[in-house]
Amino acid sequence: RPMMTPPAIERDGYNTVRVEDLTAEDLTGTRVYGPGDEDVGEIGELLLTNDGKMDRAVIDVGGFLGVGERPVAVTFDELQIVRMEDGSDLRVYIDSSQEALEQQPEYEG
Repeated sequence: RPMMTPPAIERDGYNTVRVEDLTAEDLTGTRVYGPGDEDVGEIGELLLTNDGKMDRAVIDVGGFLGVGERPVAVTFDELQIVRMEDGSDLRVYIDSSQEALEQQPEYEG
């Protein structure tokens, strides 16, 4: 599938953070938003390289109360991660709608 580019979101009170500065615990369960701030899913799991670096994120897209979600794997190069200056809120942005993500190949694990 073609690579997406991160959306370059700017939110007052939020700073972009690098994935290298976060842990898997920080990111797992974090909500993922599209460019219009619509909720498109959440990070269900992280895929690591052989040397333990975070390589890709599996976003659980759609569904309702955990039923019917579609896992889609994306690279961190396609995501923008922002955190509130006080550290209280972490958000992940992707330049895609929920509908477009649901068309992506399903991650089979």
